[in-house]
Amino acid sequence: MDLRKDPILKLFLKYLLPSVAGTLSVGILIFIDTLFIGRGMGSLGLAALTTAVPMFTLYSSIGLLLGMGGATVGAIELGRGKKDSLKIAFTNALLLAVGLSVILTIIQQFFLKDIVTGLGATEEIYDMVWSYLNVISLFTCFYLIPNAMNIFIRNDNNPNLAMVGMMICGVTNIVLDYIFIFIFKWGMLGAATATGIAQLTYTLVLATHFISSKNTLGIIKDGFNIKILKRIIKIGFPSFITDAFGGVVIFLLNGILFKTSGSIGVSAYAIILNINWMIYLLYLGISQASQPIISINYGSNLKSRLNEILKIGATTSFCLGILIYIGVVFYRVELVSLFVNENKELTEVATNGFPLFFIAIIFMGFNLFMGTYFQAVEQTKVSISIMFLRGLGVTLIILYPMAKFYGIEGVWLTLPFAEIVTTGLIIWWIKKKMV
Repeated sequence: MDLRKDPILKLFLKYLLPSVAGTLSVGILIFIDTLFIGRGMGSLGLAALTTAVPMFTLYSSIGLLLGMGGATVGAIELGRGKKDSLKIAFTNALLLAVGLSVILTIIQQFFLKDIVTGLGATEEIYDMVWSYLNVISLFTCFYLIPNAMNIFIRNDNNPNLAMVGMMICGVTNIVLDYIFIFIFKWGMLGAATATGIAQLTYTLVLATHFISSKNTLGIIKDGFNIKILKRIIKIGFPSFITDAFGGVVIFLLNGILFKTSGSIGVSAYAIILNINWMIYLLYLGISQASQPIISINYGSNLKSRLNEILKIGATTSFCLGILIYIGVVFYRVELVSLFVNENKELTEVATNGFPLFFIAIIFMGFNLFMGTYFQAVEQTKVSISIMFLRGLGVTLIILYPMAKFYGIEGVWLTLPFAEIVTTGLIIWWIKKKMV
């Protein structure tokens, strides 16, 4: 497989499914937890899980920063003929990932009560949120490190391993969730334990790459380099803010929905959020599938191939967005029923929100792909601008006015508005550069 010579579409399709599987790995765990918690613990359990979700976005955002930043730096330098570039980038990214995992675990153990309060947990769900995060915090390294590792492994000619790992991880989580929640009656503690163990299995599967014949990665002695690390962080920062700002938006929407609709509104958002997050991770996988192709061809200065992958990725993301929106809206009752046991009020609030909230997914994939494209060619400022606008910038401006004047419908329409504005500005900027 030659990323500089093989047909672009063939390369894109080869990376696509494994890349999507890698990005879905964390999302599938939360999705499965939500299904079991919704069925086993009802609307309060869903509200508690949604309150805890920003912590997962913190883990994944740091992992993506190091993974996308490191893999992009390595791929660009590989395109320029530097053979050890991936090893050097991997050494720096992994060392920082391990260090941050230890620091985050310690902080969570000592300040968990403050964290739970800061996340906005109300009195009725406080104990459930604390119970869940108390266990999850112990598995921090198994969330953060694999998020970074799977991107390097994919670029190291082993794109299928993440897909295998995700399947094993998902099955493990389903089995353990059922045992811990419905048989042992452990509640949120059981859901968190099942998720942590499942993520551990995913990490172990990814680790098998380092004893395989395909492996060219490794830790280089004395390979820690501040300049390389700064470059990794700079290039990876757009990926960080994409997930981190997503966590802030979840926090903001949780708070305003508690005020406008109570726990029912937050529970409805838990359902919508989980489906939306899976779609977001699907789009993220599509974007990441193009990253090694873009970066190596950028490093090799092959502009015609860059234009080709740009067209393929943008078209795929936008067309897929339209199809997914139609499917999600058409089957919204069936999707909600996966999470809810005969709660008519919750079902009504959630199903009414689907056609409004999910307008965002028509534009989300295009915005994420364009952000990743500019990130992969080291146009970091443009990438950060895109990720900031769609992630938090527009939402901060319009969320509270929309909620005040239009109630819960205004909350549902906030994210679609942010994605539409971002798409319009991207198209305007591209046309401006072409003049």
